[in-house]
Amino acid sequence: MTFKNPFYLTPEKAPAAASEALHFLFRGSLESGSRSLPGLQIHRIQSESENCVFYDTHVWSLWFGNAILAHEKDWMLESGGDFLTGISDSSIPKFASDFPEGQFRVRLDDLIEIRALRKTASVRLEREFLEVSDASGKPLAHLALCRITTIRSNIVRATMVQIFPSSKSSASHQMVNEALLAKGCRPSHENLVQVVYKLCRVRPEPYSLKLRLEFAPETHARTVVLEIFNNLLSIARWNEEGIIKDIDTEFLHDYRVSLRKLRSVTGQLKGVFPESLTTIWKNKVGEICRRTNALRDYDVYILSRERLEGMVPGELRAGLEPFFERLKTKRHMEARKVADFLRSETYKQQVTSLQAAWGSASSIEPAANSARPIREVAAERILKRFRRIRKASKGITTETPDAVIHSVRIDCKKMRYLLECFGHLFPAETVDPLARQLAKLQNVLGRFNDTSLQQKYLLQQAVGHLESGETQLALSLGGLIGSLHHEHSALRNKVSARLHRFARGSNARRAASLSITGKN
Repeated sequence: MTFKNPFYLTPEKAPAAASEALHFLFRGSLESGSRSLPGLQIHRIQSESENCVFYDTHVWSLWFGNAILAHEKDWMLESGGDFLTGISDSSIPKFASDFPEGQFRVRLDDLIEIRALRKTASVRLEREFLEVSDASGKPLAHLALCRITTIRSNIVRATMVQIFPSSKSSASHQMVNEALLAKGCRPSHENLVQVVYKLCRVRPEPYSLKLRLEFAPETHARTVVLEIFNNLLSIARWNEEGIIKDIDTEFLHDYRVSLRKLRSVTGQLKGVFPESLTTIWKNKVGEICRRTNALRDYDVYILSRERLEGMVPGELRAGLEPFFERLKTKRHMEARKVADFLRSETYKQQVTSLQAAWGSASSIEPAANSARPIREVAAERILKRFRRIRKASKGITTETPDAVIHSVRIDCKKMRYLLECFGHLFPAETVDPLARQLAKLQNVLGRFNDTSLQQKYLLQQAVGHLESGETQLALSLGGLIGSLHHEHSALRNKVSARLHRFARGSNARRAASLSITGKN
């Protein structure tokens, strides 16, 4: 990852042979006068000093995506070897949508999606672009210096140096290399953002919804389940601050996914704990999730606004404006209610009681599956869930009620959670095809369920607005309902086809083989 513009004052100043540049790092301020590099003549071509602010998301989407976003006079984005500049519609942009339409916005949106941006580091950069010659005046190389000063101090903490040879001959810049090494510069492959983060003590940490726990197949089921419980709760709680501050909608999404996964695993791995306890834990987690249901519903509608507006004729779109504006108002009020709940003593006590119960699990009486190898228990549950899906698929037709398809969707979600938590215990050639096909099936089932629920909700809204005399809004909602109905009907055929494909014999054999593996 090479940020092309930390050294050059303008992109056109960059030498054509940038890929051949040699990189050095000097701890402190490397001066550009001839006294600093004895025996060489230094000619300054251009210099500039500017504050530079780096940005990333709270989950470090850019850092781990090998991209850099920074703001000086303009916005600069480097990704995949491409260097893009842009401006913002907002003085402090938060999302990719705050930038004008164009390549910059498209590339940034691909990298951060609906995550919010935040400042990660601020520095002062003093740049110089120099021509270096030997004592006789023969050009040897160009130098690009970038001195880095932290905002809180006027002391230069480090100087980054790039050498661009004046010719293809390595001898032409050897004197410059030797002079820099003698001065105390060290060769470096670090780019600007890497150096800045070290100086500012910024440490990007990977974040993922996926559990990264590795267990031996013979580990006792209770030991594994407790570890999963604690990790899922930790992931959920990491997102609390983002929900309270309403930074972006993904914090709530990830929070809910982690808790739903926790609740699902609690209920599915029967016999690991006494059933009375698992029922209590499931209910507590479910109660917490339900407090966020309305907020997530509002988020889904608002995030889908552009797509939904595009589904109705142009003459009806204006009528949807008040509908979405009212949703935004309702969402704002609901976000405050959820934030108050997450700050409350009630919530803290609910979480504390779960943690205390899991922390004292050694005193909980053993159950039938407590000491069984986790691979055996997981294999049985995965197979049982698959068989439920396969049995249900035989009765699915294009006339099947939405409620029945919704129950199949829930079974698919439960199976996916099991594969995510325990898939590493089984051969990849068996689990991976199941997981991939299940993901495709869930995508269709999820869209089918969304269009079903959206039609019902929008119909209620349309009736209410019609009764209150808001005819234009009711007509616009009616047009949207009609488009959703058409999409829903098309999805019904896809659901049936994809469900039957997933339930075919090859996947049945894969699921059955997990139990055989679990007993070996």
